[in-house]
Amino acid sequence: MTRHAYCLAVLFLLLPVLLRAAEPVEVLVQGAERLEVGEIVAALEQPQKLMIGPFSFWTGRIGGHRIAVQLTGQALLNCTTSTILGIEEFSPKLIINQGTSGAQAPYLTVHDIIIGRRALDYSGFVTPVRAAGQGSAPLSWTPVPQRLRDPATGKLVTYPDGFAGDPAALAIALRTRNSMGRVFAGVIGSANEVNLELDRVRWSHQVFGMDVEEMESGVVAVVAHAYGIRYIAFRVVSDAPYEGVQFIPQAARATGLFTVRFLENLPPL
Repeated sequence: MTRHAYCLAVLFLLLPVLLRAAEPVEVLVQGAERLEVGEIVAALEQPQKLMIGPFSFWTGRIGGHRIAVQLTGQALLNCTTSTILGIEEFSPKLIINQGTSGAQAPYLTVHDIIIGRRALDYSGFVTPVRAAGQGSAPLSWTPVPQRLRDPATGKLVTYPDGFAGDPAALAIALRTRNSMGRVFAGVIGSANEVNLELDRVRWSHQVFGMDVEEMESGVVAVVAHAYGIRYIAFRVVSDAPYEGVQFIPQAARATGLFTVRFLENLPPL
């Protein structure tokens, strides 16, 4: 056997070891920005950092649970890609997507937290026919609901209301204290949009039942559903259009601390 062939043979023997996934975790916790994961990473016991492509992960323990904290990056594409990598690498039993959001419901104010009773991607629309010069009227657009392939039939199934959060996780979260504001169960909408026009905000609340909007939870819910993994989302209000309050990034600390408390209250999975 030549030296080259020998090296190839050794490489093929080592491939299963080189490609072996990390030690499984019970919970995969996600945040799109560093401020959204900072409090959680700081709470990890014996944290270890891992890079997979451009995505950062930290592993450790909180409340007796083995945790992987994931910096997903902002918006739908980054979050979809990183969630799949996190699932394949760590085989979590529960995914928590948490971070900041904009209020779509008038009863919310900065530092209030919405627990995702359901989450949806509301970015799909069909526009009415309008001739040149007739302008655009976004509030008249028709929403296109999410669809996901059923592996049993191969057919696309429509989910007009998005995807429900895990009931057990929802119940625990509603009993968890938010030291900076209130806690409500609600609907989280996701799209690559930041809407600050009050008429548009009211429209989203009325049409989709959305309490808050952001850019990640709706697509993470799809991926979790496709893999059959339990899922919940926590979103703090970081901007409140009804009150004229623009984005306050430091509000992310509220969901970080809330998530740590939730994990400390979470029973074995």
